[in-house]
Amino acid sequence: MGGQMNSNPDQTKETRLPPAVTFTSGAHLLMQMGIVESITREGIRYIADHNEAWPFGPDKPFPYGKAGKAVLMATEPFLDFFRTVYQQPRKTGDAP
Repeated sequence: MGGQMNSNPDQTKETRLPPAVTFTSGAHLLMQMGIVESITREGIRYIADHNEAWPFGPDKPFPYGKAGKAVLMATEPFLDFFRTVYQQPRKTGDAP
């Protein structure tokens, strides 16, 4: 299931969020949850490098973690950033 929300063991419609995400699994989770319409791991890396409000990294509220070569981010602050701070660019022709 790598990168997807974990299934509820009782097989209900509820799902549990993973404790941490990578850039790839985070992109999938954002789209699966409907927080953004479309995003790639490269898009998240760009945002992380260029948005001063990005909450992860040195001198930021949340550290990056590591698992092998993968960079990990705590899921809740990751989602909170995209829910409350990040404004997805509009497509050409979208109404304001």
